[in-house]
Amino acid sequence: MSLTARVSCSMLSCFGEEGPPSLEYIQAKDLFPPKELVKEEENLQVPFTVLQGEGVEFLGRAADALIAISNYRLHIKFKDSVINVPLRMIDSVESRDMFQLHIACKDSKVVR
Repeated sequence: MSLTARVSCSMLSCFGEEGPPSLEYIQAKDLFPPKELVKEEENLQVPFTVLQGEGVEFLGRAADALIAISNYRLHIKFKDSVINVPLRMIDSVESRDMFQLHIACKDSKVVR
């Protein structure tokens, strides 16, 4: 009898047919299911490679940029540059003059 067969047999006799009674067997993906993606336009595509555990929640368009918000970062893609700001680094956000977004970060960076 192989080691895996012995382990599985001992686990079955220990836990019964219902499975393990402990929360330690619940996977993180079951506790924190990904949110549904909200798109302003159906033809928009996520402009970056999604990291393990990251889920894009909003995808929209500004005057000359594409804005994506995930559970990890704010991503703004212009025609010639890209801004990536981790959400935990954002200290404050202001809307100025109705067309300007002013983001102050905890490391003293300012994104306008």
